[in-house]
Amino acid sequence: MERLCDLYFELSNEDRVRILQVLRENPLNITNLAKELNVTTQEVSRHVSRLTEVGLTERNSEGLFELTPYGGLTLRQIKGVEFTSRHRDYFRDHSLVNLPSEFVCQIGKLSDSTYVDDVMVTVHRVEEVLKNAEDYILNVNLPYIASAFPLIKDAFKRGVKARFIHTEDLDIPVSMRDDRQRFVDNQLLREVKASGQYTERLSDDIDLVLYMSEKEVAIVTFPMTDGKFDFYGFASTDLGTLEWCRDVFEYYWERAKLFMR
Repeated sequence: MERLCDLYFELSNEDRVRILQVLRENPLNITNLAKELNVTTQEVSRHVSRLTEVGLTERNSEGLFELTPYGGLTLRQIKGVEFTSRHRDYFRDHSLVNLPSEFVCQIGKLSDSTYVDDVMVTVHRVEEVLKNAEDYILNVNLPYIASAFPLIKDAFKRGVKARFIHTEDLDIPVSMRDDRQRFVDNQLLREVKASGQYTERLSDDIDLVLYMSEKEVAIVTFPMTDGKFDFYGFASTDLGTLEWCRDVFEYYWERAKLFMR
């Protein structure tokens, strides 16, 4: 525990974290580090000495400072803490308590995503994902959107595959059923299911809402502390976000049961 506290103490200084981030790109000497950070060489020298003392940096054979493997690993690990601290207001009201620990530990992969706090923006992003998808659509319990029905039909016509995980209680609102039937009728559904283009699975326990294609995450949102969703969350075309969301989808897909209706 003492070493952990020492590490957190060293990382509590913004300039020392910035030094680690700069050294992640290239080894540098004190003078060039000072120029990169716009601080004095004396300050940089003092910070680097502290970082070296705890094993995060070292001087290489050319006399330049670089990250140690431990320093590189630490910097990768703090991405998650940096991400959640940046969005602390969101995570104060939204819970990841039921999300598997393996995904919580990798939450830093969402670092380059964009925070979305407007439901209409989320709807627009879902529509754009449907328009631009070429390979697949992955859906975890996103409520039905009437404006998406014609886009879903077009996506099926383009050969886009779709996988949908949802809870038993997610159903099409009565007011949308005629619209759904007009664009995605029972005959089309039978055809895409029979061909394997569209598959559905049922889950009793879903801890997020997700909608994405191979190109873009339209939304990944987590439940509020009361278990309900406000559909505020994160969107991105970043590869790290895509990978994290795809892995989460596969986790729930493997554990969901085939939807027979």
